[in-house]
Amino acid sequence: MKDDSGLQMDNVLKDGGTYSHKHKRNGYGNSQFFRILLIIFLILIFAGGILYFLTKGLTHGGESLLQLKVTALDQKIAGLEQQLVELQGKVSTSGPGPALLQRVDALTKRIEMLEKQEQQISESKAKLSTPPKPAVSNKKQYHTVRKGETLSRISKKYGIDVEELRKLNNLSADQPIRIGQKLLISTGR
Repeated sequence: MKDDSGLQMDNVLKDGGTYSHKHKRNGYGNSQFFRILLIIFLILIFAGGILYFLTKGLTHGGESLLQLKVTALDQKIAGLEQQLVELQGKVSTSGPGPALLQRVDALTKRIEMLEKQEQQISESKAKLSTPPKPAVSNKKQYHTVRKGETLSRISKKYGIDVEELRKLNNLSADQPIRIGQKLLISTGR
C-alpha cells in the first residue's frame, strides 16, 4: 500500500487536485489522445492528396501529353506519305507537261541567242584589235617609219611577212631602218 500512497502523491495535478483513474478517463487524457489521432489523420489525408495529385498529374499530364504528340506526329507522317504517293503517281503518269517543254525550248533558244551575241561581240573586238589590212589596189603603198617602230611591228600592222618586207625594200638582215624612211608595203599588183 505504500506504493499506492506514493503514486497518489506524485499524481497531483497542476491545478492542485489529485490524480485519479476516473479523472483520466473522463477529461484531460481522452481529449489529448483524440487530438493526436486527429492530427495524424489530417497528415495522412494531406499526404495522400499530394501523392494523388502528383501521380494523377504525371499519368494524365505526362503520358497524355506525350501520347497526344505521338498521335499528332503519326498523323503528319501519314499525310506526308499520302502526298508522296500522289506526287509519284502524277510524275509517273503525266511526264513533263507541254508548258514545261515550251519553257525549256524558249530557254534553249534564249541561250543560243546569247551565245551568238557573245560570239559576235568577241569577233568585233578581234576585228578592232587587229589593224585593217590594206585594200588591194593597183597603187603602190608606202609606210613612213616613226620613232620606236621595227620591221616586225610594221609587218604585223600590214599583215605581211618580215622577209617579204625586206625584199620589197632591198634591206639586208643586219641593215637597220631609220625614222622618216619610206618603206614599200605593196607593189600594187
